[in-house]
Amino acid sequence: MKKNSLILILLTSLNVVAQKKAEIFFKDFVECFYSKKTTECIYIYNRPNGSKIAELSPLTDPYCWYKFAISESKNDWLKIENVIVLPSCEENELNNDIGKYKNKWVLAKNMIIDIDSFGEPKISCLSNKNDRGFEEIGYRFYKRPNSDSEIAFCIKGYIASELLAVNGTWGKLKIIHNDKLYIGWIQKKYQCAYPWTTCPVWD
Repeated sequence: MKKNSLILILLTSLNVVAQKKAEIFFKDFVECFYSKKTTECIYIYNRPNGSKIAELSPLTDPYCWYKFAISESKNDWLKIENVIVLPSCEENELNNDIGKYKNKWVLAKNMIIDIDSFGEPKISCLSNKNDRGFEEIGYRFYKRPNSDSEIAFCIKGYIASELLAVNGTWGKLKIIHNDKLYIGWIQKKYQCAYPWTTCPVWD
């Protein structure tokens, strides 16, 4: 009887580990990926402006990205919830322990979120919040992480942006389009941290 119970506990534990490893989307956190346009290593720190504890080498496989889930931000620093290498490179050691750097910090520089909409990028503003929204003019960016705040600008079409900060599941993004700088907050449902595929709009 004890032997059967032990086997059952072991199988249950292995199943939980497998399910945890299979989880790659984290709806409760802002997610971002490290830009492939840079060849710099990613340095991990114990705290903002603290000691360097690790470095992640640039990925050479064209189908592999470092994807981060971020729980907090502070003065251009992002607090790590987990790190995964996706969609290929499943054998990467980080995928065996995605929480290895949980609560450690990384600089926001080169951390990317895509605005996943089809067509040529266009940035403009809504005249008021009663306009038809993204159907006609794109996703709304706000001046603060709150949909009741003033609209900063709107984007229609695919565009990449750099993550500056988080507030809950809101992301503060920096976008450079036609040599002009745009900064605003966007809701989680319009953020895309999966450059190898299109993203759903979360409900």
